[in-house]
Amino acid sequence: MDTMDAAALYDRISLPVLTIQAAALVLLITLPAAAVLGFLSGAMRRKMLLAAGRDVDHVVGETTLGAILALLGLLLAFSFGNALNVSQARKSAIVGEGAALGTAFLRADYLPEPGRTTLQQALLDYGQTRFLPGDGSIHTIEQAQAFIARTLEAQAKLWPLTLEVTADPLPAPLKTFIAGAMNDAIDAHLYRVETLSNPVSDITMSMMLASALMSLFLLGNRAGMVGRKLTWRTFVFSAFLFVVMISILDTQRGTEGLVRMDDTALRVTVFEMEMALASRN
Repeated sequence: MDTMDAAALYDRISLPVLTIQAAALVLLITLPAAAVLGFLSGAMRRKMLLAAGRDVDHVVGETTLGAILALLGLLLAFSFGNALNVSQARKSAIVGEGAALGTAFLRADYLPEPGRTTLQQALLDYGQTRFLPGDGSIHTIEQAQAFIARTLEAQAKLWPLTLEVTADPLPAPLKTFIAGAMNDAIDAHLYRVETLSNPVSDITMSMMLASALMSLFLLGNRAGMVGRKLTWRTFVFSAFLFVVMISILDTQRGTEGLVRMDDTALRVTVFEMEMALASRN
């Protein structure tokens, strides 16, 4: 089995365009800047109207501002719900894989030596490749495919080895007992790979950013149009938008930021496999 060719099939994985640090910098700059630009444009428009002897509408843009803020609230709620669903799906996939690997490892205890230790060592080697890097180093399709190729290389040894160690004269019920657990351990890979993608992240964040920028622009623009100063309240609103949007983005990312993917269940399973083999040696 050519694992690189198999990994190349995973070419539709959706990965974030920006790192969380770059996204935070963009939000930190653009959100207050939108309010300032809106205020300057509103103040300029006010001067032009007054210079032309025309009245300034003191309720200008209220309907549009209310609609944009309502849309922003809807997008924030949708994005936060999506982030929680993605996070929960990743956790469920990891727990499921940890359980499947642990079950396959324990069922291999029914095999006679040397098949028992050989199959369990192969399961341990495979389990050790299942940890995503926690440094946010997977940013491109090529990096994701390289990670998948490494784990597929270890996975490719499992089923041929299972057939070898469960060959006759092993009883058929025991063959089924061990092969079923191995199938579950191998199939868990599909669910884990599915959680690498975050298909709505960039689209939703782009819409949310556009709504947030327009909201702040209109807030600043209205202040400038009616002759008010741009107060700290607008920047407090900008700061809260920054915190909420970064929290959503952080929750969507599993391997970078403050909210990291919890792979404790898988790590505990691999540790127990290591201890079992170490005690046997």
